[in-house]
Amino acid sequence: MAHKGTSTFIAQRASAVVLLPLAVWLAWSLAAHAGDSYEEIRAWLGAPVNAVLMAGFVLAAAFHMRIGLGEVIDDYIHSGLRGLCHAANWLFSAAVGLAALYAAWRLAFAG
Repeated sequence: MAHKGTSTFIAQRASAVVLLPLAVWLAWSLAAHAGDSYEEIRAWLGAPVNAVLMAGFVLAAAFHMRIGLGEVIDDYIHSGLRGLCHAANWLFSAAVGLAALYAAWRLAFAG
């Protein structure tokens, strides 16, 4: 456990570096498609490159969220509740990531 703080620091910064271009891509894409119909958005998200980039954004964001909330838990939650809070954080982050992936998949491929 001696390197936990360093590895967490590096993982959070790495996920932020991954998220930056993905967030710019997403913001630009959403602005470019503002006013498009539901079918046009489905077609855009159904393109393989957009589907992969969206999945990457969702997974990186969920990972980044888990790390950030874990740091808050470590800093501000009493040690007796820390384990439970970390488990809840992991489950919540996984649920949010999976729900967002499922929503994007449904929008892109299933209608």
